Amino acid sequence: MAVTLLNLHAAAQFLQMDEKELRAMAMAGELPCVQQGLRLMFDREELDNWYTNRLLHHLPLKQLARPAQQEVPRLADFCRLETMEAALQGRTKPAVLKALAALAERSGLLYDPAEFLENLRKREEIASTAMAEGVALVHPENRDEYLCEAPFICIAKAQTPVFFGEENGGVTDLFFVIAGPDSELHLRLLAQICQLISSTPLLETLRAATTPEEMLAAVQGIP
Repeated sequence: MAVTLLNLHAAAQFLQMDEKELRAMAMAGELPCVQQGLRLMFDREELDNWYTNRLLHHLPLKQLARPAQQEVPRLADFCRLETMEAALQGRTKPAVLKALAALAERSGLLYDPAEFLENLRKREEIASTAMAEGVALVHPENRDEYLCEAPFICIAKAQTPVFFGEENGGVTDLFFVIAGPDSELHLRLLAQICQLISSTPLLETLRAATTPEEMLAAVQGIP
């Protein structure tokens, strides 16, 4: 994938952050950047990974409110019945990743299911997407137009909780797979899911669901 460099203004727009705050964080070495004279330049993919890791580890990140015309649609808009699974098979991380890739294939939107699975594996090699709440926000390492036809989300509940790499050794039983060709939308969806996890009973409702229909209803019931 070709490297895309963003200036400070473009990087702030990409992350929906204040330019002064972003510059201060960059100068303090808190996020990846390259200084070219007086200019700060940012690798878009590195920013993507940095932002994602902050979300997954619940680190504070102030953001500007997104303009109304650019608001992310509801989570339910990216979910469908065929990408819900109430009894995901797999007792190890590799087996769960394979099962999640198969679930994503049921969307009918993947261009190359085998490559998608490999992309999920590569992302997990960088750092686990497992969070402390027993949930993992699984996603591919890269996002481009060759990933899938349209963005979608899979949600799966493991039949048996597994250790998925959560930093404190906790097990994971709920998996969200976020797939889409657009990095900016991907970040917005990740942020939205993290917000729902912390401010709504979504996880509790999903854990109580016993069928894909009930899982989809749980997501559709979110305001």
